[in-house]
Amino acid sequence: MTENARVGSITRSRRPPLVMPTNRVTVALPFSKITVEEPVHELAELAAIVAELAAFVEAAAAEPEATQLRLRAQALAARIR
Repeated sequence: MTENARVGSITRSRRPPLVMPTNRVTVALPFSKITVEEPVHELAELAAIVAELAAFVEAAAAEPEATQLRLRAQALAARIR
């Protein structure tokens, strides 16, 4: 055996063994406990802004559709509050 071959075999045998563990993990998600809530405060604020904009549109364009739009927007804002 040559000196290079002997050094190579010694080097290979001194390396730590390669360990590749396999793990399985089961994840349970509590879908039955997830609740969805509406952002009531933000929705009420948005409805109030829409009602104010509808009033501006009615003042700018004196059309019957603008009046109906304002009344609908005000009714929605009152319902949400």
